[in-house]
Amino acid sequence: MLTRSLEPFPAEIGQSESQLVIYRDSALILSPYHIKQQTTFIKTPSPKVESFTRVEPTNRAGTEIKYGPYEDRPPYSVSPILVHFENNSPFAVVEELVREVEISHWGNLQVTEKYTLVHAGARHKGVFSRVDYQSRPSSTGVSSFRYLLARLPPRVHSVYYRDEIGNISSSHLRADSRKSELEIEPRYPLLGGWKATFVIGYGLPLQDFLFESTDDRRYLNFTFGCPLLETVVDKLTIKVVLPEGSKDPSAVVPFPVEQHLETKYSYLDVVGRTVVVLEKKNVVPMHNSHFQVYYIFKPIFMLAEPLMLASAFFLFFVACVAYLHIDLSIRK
Repeated sequence: MLTRSLEPFPAEIGQSESQLVIYRDSALILSPYHIKQQTTFIKTPSPKVESFTRVEPTNRAGTEIKYGPYEDRPPYSVSPILVHFENNSPFAVVEELVREVEISHWGNLQVTEKYTLVHAGARHKGVFSRVDYQSRPSSTGVSSFRYLLARLPPRVHSVYYRDEIGNISSSHLRADSRKSELEIEPRYPLLGGWKATFVIGYGLPLQDFLFESTDDRRYLNFTFGCPLLETVVDKLTIKVVLPEGSKDPSAVVPFPVEQHLETKYSYLDVVGRTVVVLEKKNVVPMHNSHFQVYYIFKPIFMLAEPLMLASAFFLFFVACVAYLHIDLSIRK
């Protein structure tokens, strides 16, 4: 799977213009072996093709361009081609995504996702007319973001969608026992070159994702990647926050990632919570696979915070009783 393979040309367009892109490739596959016969097909999303390189034999029919068949080509043969065509699909690129998965052994898994989203297509030039955008959606801003779809795990609850200003009400959740889909609309339309930052949060039942291994270790089984469909992530950071008192954390990921540990302090924490941090660049949908985080946790640590609260209330009441029974007045 290739990323950043389409180049907007022209690089800037007005609100009423269509988006044109350039695709560069070779009519022949780069191979160290002798090629007996090869045919290359290129399918465009629109029949509107401005121009394309001809390497005979070349044929075009509708949205398909056929190069070849080519026969008896030597190793490492290259035949550069360029296709200039219309593509009004929005180029959804998440510049940075931070997913925080916090484990609570009281039965909940809290997920917080912080997005920095950019439209990486042809940059918008000129003024923006909200009236034209609303009244003529088929002819103005055709390459903009109108909505985004996030595929969340099943049995999701307590879902919220907000940004720096506050809650964004333009979202719709469709959930059943097999999947959950969150359809969100940005606070404002995203045209080429525009950015948006927002946060999606939700809770999950812990028993669906936390298990015990044969060596008495617990492990989280969760999905790597980005929940937003048809997006590319430049930098993805996943932070798995373990309960306080967890020991010997380790992560198992089916592809190379950068790993390190951090410490996070939350309410009533004494020594802090261990955080397993996983980082990867250039994340695509094929990376949406499961990973595991193993750790050792003794159930006795679950009583630490309740005992701290009980002790604090007990000391408070003892102080109140002592204060009421102590005579601090000065007598002659």
